[in-house]
Amino acid sequence: MPRVLVFCVLALIAAIGPLAAADPDEAPLFRPFDPGPLAPPEVRLLEAALAATGDYAGPLDGKWQASGRAALAAYAAREFGGPPLNAHVAAAVTGLVDAIGADGWRESALPGLGLALALPLDRLDAAEPEDGGERRWTTDGALTLLTHRFDDAEVDRWHAAAVAADADPAALRREREADRRVTAGTLRDGRAFYTRSDRIGGAWSTVYLAADASALGALRLAAASLHPGAAEPWDLPEGGVLTRLLVATAALIGSEPTAAAPTASATLASDYGAAIAATPALAERDDAAVASTGSGFYLGPRVVVTADHVVAGCASLSLADGTPVELVAADPALDVAALRTPRPARRWLSLADGTLRLGQRVHAAGFPYYSIAGTSLNLTGGNVSALAGVDDDRRFFSFTAPVQPGNSGGPLIDARGAVLGLVVARLSEDYIVEATGSLPQNVNYALREAELARFLADAGLAAAAAGIPRFDLDEGVPAGFESAIVPIVCH
Repeated sequence: MPRVLVFCVLALIAAIGPLAAADPDEAPLFRPFDPGPLAPPEVRLLEAALAATGDYAGPLDGKWQASGRAALAAYAAREFGGPPLNAHVAAAVTGLVDAIGADGWRESALPGLGLALALPLDRLDAAEPEDGGERRWTTDGALTLLTHRFDDAEVDRWHAAAVAADADPAALRREREADRRVTAGTLRDGRAFYTRSDRIGGAWSTVYLAADASALGALRLAAASLHPGAAEPWDLPEGGVLTRLLVATAALIGSEPTAAAPTASATLASDYGAAIAATPALAERDDAAVASTGSGFYLGPRVVVTADHVVAGCASLSLADGTPVELVAADPALDVAALRTPRPARRWLSLADGTLRLGQRVHAAGFPYYSIAGTSLNLTGGNVSALAGVDDDRRFFSFTAPVQPGNSGGPLIDARGAVLGLVVARLSEDYIVEATGSLPQNVNYALREAELARFLADAGLAAAAAGIPRFDLDEGVPAGFESAIVPIVCH
């Protein structure tokens, strides 16, 4: 197992050990990023992180060149609205960390081809025969991988067919060298594709990748990692620049509080104030210091619900744009709170009216690591994994959609966009590691829709009729959906 995989999955646990002594002043998060001190393995990891965001299309060669600088600048400008800072690099690498932990990304040799590339191995189905080669899909069908060995005539036909399949000739990318062929573009069904052939052992080892919009970063990362030879680990040198940045980020985020309602074995998925307070995007809008952030969502023109632990102990509350909000009701036992806004919203969500089913597909919406990892709404998918919470508490249920600090208080929605629950907690990694020696994965908790409806009714705040009609989530969210879910800022 690559050392970086161990570090990434156990980031906050492992970093607390010998790395915790690193001086945070050696790598201040909010200073301009200087790539000069990076070791080649660190550059390679950063290249991989930027490929995963869809910004980098070059090789993972550990050489910081113009393509890497342009990719980082594009990422920082898009996600943070400015030039690259150390915090932005930490955010990009954290995104790769999450992908490694969630999907099992690591380099793997392709048998019989003399090639290796990084793949999300935990999400790949078994290989199937494909016209003299093999085909693999990710479990959600978003990414396809084909591998072949061709002679000269076959490789020419292969790349000619790829050119013919392209739907956007102006953006088609072609490379033709003595020992390498590359064709990349867009298929008529909207998927991106990338195919590369390398002459190895007298024949052409060929890899073809195709991905829909949701897996474009995965395609970019796999394509960037492709190279002749054996698989290479993603090493993250202890004490290096990236390690210190991740440690400094962990120090700013701090340890998470323990949930009172679902018992001490659950850790709340929110509240990391110091990092937000130091971020200009929020600091410029609020004179009062930001203590923490979470997520919330509208259930009526002026009614926003969130988790109680997001708002407990706050001197004042606001939305991210500085609009003040008023706390009107809270129930610490259920970990739920209701807020009132001064201006009416144009869109709001509605509560589900069906029976919660084991295995039902769900999506968590919210703002993890708000402003550190970007300000866009995040939507992650999973399923209902248990119909009760910790200690069989039927007021809650368990789900597998990944959540991070900042997701607390956000909605858990079904395939038609209705609210099934309120995200309140995730199982404590430290608690389970200490108790069992194993690391839990995606064990998270939500307050049931029925409990949320009862809380609102008791507070005289019954949810309004739907402001957003039901929709098919497989077709993407409709206009207005994102405005119904908002960051909650605690001062």
